[in-house]
Amino acid sequence: MILLRLAWRNLFRNPRRTALTAAAGAFAAVLTILSLAMAYGSHERWIEEVVRLYPGHFEVSLDGYRENRTLDYGMELSRAAMDGLNALPESDGWAPRLESWGLVVGDEDGATGRAAWVVGVDAEREQHLTSLVSSVERGRFVSPGSGREVVLGETLAKNLGVVEGDNVILLSADYYGSQSADRFRVIGTIEVGNPEFDSYAAFVDLHQLQDFLEMGEGVSHVAVFATDPGRAEPIAVQLAEIFPDESFELLSWEELIPDVIQFMVLDDLGAYLTTGVLIIVVGFGLLNTILMSVFERVREFGVLRALGLRPSAVFKLVMIESLLLSLLGIAIGLALVIPLVLYLEQAPIPGEAMGMSQDTIDAMELFNIDAVIVFKLTMRQVIVVPLILVFVAILAALPPAIKASRGRPVDALREA
Repeated sequence: MILLRLAWRNLFRNPRRTALTAAAGAFAAVLTILSLAMAYGSHERWIEEVVRLYPGHFEVSLDGYRENRTLDYGMELSRAAMDGLNALPESDGWAPRLESWGLVVGDEDGATGRAAWVVGVDAEREQHLTSLVSSVERGRFVSPGSGREVVLGETLAKNLGVVEGDNVILLSADYYGSQSADRFRVIGTIEVGNPEFDSYAAFVDLHQLQDFLEMGEGVSHVAVFATDPGRAEPIAVQLAEIFPDESFELLSWEELIPDVIQFMVLDDLGAYLTTGVLIIVVGFGLLNTILMSVFERVREFGVLRALGLRPSAVFKLVMIESLLLSLLGIAIGLALVIPLVLYLEQAPIPGEAMGMSQDTIDAMELFNIDAVIVFKLTMRQVIVVPLILVFVAILAALPPAIKASRGRPVDALREA
């Protein structure tokens, strides 16, 4: 306690230096937590928007479907499987899909055909789970029991030269390998900023596509959505119990859209480098402050040694001063940054206002991600960042503390 009292009093012997060093620590805490909160919040938003566009947090299909993408890997859901999907814990719901590749041709002489990614969906489920319905640019989305209707990607519709109300001929190989063709009425177009959707997608009611492709009740896969992505593990465990057969394959969103993971890793790398440089600079600043303090107090440490203070006690005194100084700065930083981040959680900042490059904005739009900066504060940030800063403070204080502990009474006489 005596050493603690001495260390606390010593902080205020040079108020200006103490204030500047504490301000540096507070600055580091604020910028580090802001950077991590920005990265975490933005990534969480990116994941949610990409996953909610179409793929879902989990996909269940027959083993090999994701690699081959053919009707040969279609599956039928049993009543027990559907009951299990309906009872999933932490789940927001699930959606059956039927996918096929085909050719779309305008219903007129001399029309040019275009390759199409034909997707059968349950519109009622998709409206609740994904952003497909809300991404309709013109017209409306498909609805159950409305006949042969199709929603085309905006670019695909332009390439075909068709608009809402026109008819197109859809050709595709059915489940038995025979060619299936029928006339579909275009009821809308969809635009999400992703070439796979805008240039190739053709959405049809699930039951209409099953009938068109002679699939019966077969589907290509089931997409499962989590209420909270951070608590999706129970869903994966339960899905493995619902589909225990090795013929089924369970894929997470990380496996379905690895490009997003790579994009976030690159973004994290830049944030970690910037944060690391900042912490190192603050560490050297603290080292300089404590070292200068030790040089100025050679006589004081010599007198303390002459009065019987052991070298280990002098070492502890300098270390305690360093810790108090860093804790003071961290406390001020936390008091400033926590309210700031909580406010920014409710007020996302446009990417352009934060100096986001056009290439980054274009890359985000490719994944249908809004170019805004979102913040998210977590307990991990509030705990880990101060611990890192304290660790850096300890490292920075070691050389000065060792030097101070080696002081001798004779040094005090020389300084007199």
